[in-house]
Amino acid sequence: MKSTFFALLAIFAVVEAVPTPVTRAIVDVYNIHPNGDTTKCVGVLGGAFVAGAAIDIYDCNSSATQKWFSFQSGGGVYMTNPADGSQWSFDVDVDPLVNGARVILNPFNGSGRDLSQNWLARGSGEEPAIRLEMFPFTFVLDLTNGIKTNQNPLQLWEFVEGNTNQIWTYTIVGSQTI
Repeated sequence: MKSTFFALLAIFAVVEAVPTPVTRAIVDVYNIHPNGDTTKCVGVLGGAFVAGAAIDIYDCNSSATQKWFSFQSGGGVYMTNPADGSQWSFDVDVDPLVNGARVILNPFNGSGRDLSQNWLARGSGEEPAIRLEMFPFTFVLDLTNGIKTNQNPLQLWEFVEGNTNQIWTYTIVGSQTI
């Protein structure tokens, strides 16, 4: 009886040790541009995957910190660190949300409960222009003071119809498996 118990325990241990298959998907990777200016890209200040780094505007340079993707279901704005495969996301570190809050980079939470990482691309009425909205709130990604100077950190602002600081375009620059 005792040996049967240990045999079953050993079988359960082996079953738990078997890796669960991971579903992989191929997604398009984008550069995001302020209001159609394809010479400028949304990226990460300093070009490094660092928690809390500001999301900024910079000359497009093909760096990994300017390549964004979105999941087919659920949206979001993410990037992958090619060094370790970790996924990162737009985020905001203030609560309650306010106009002028800095948009930052943080490791992707993945729980679905972190609303500060829940961003959706919505049509602006002038394709391919989009607005990047923090859902379910009325805040969107905003080009701070409309300035496209390198290293201008981006901010959160309540949506204002027709505000060109809140209009973004994108170009597909490749694909990746996630």
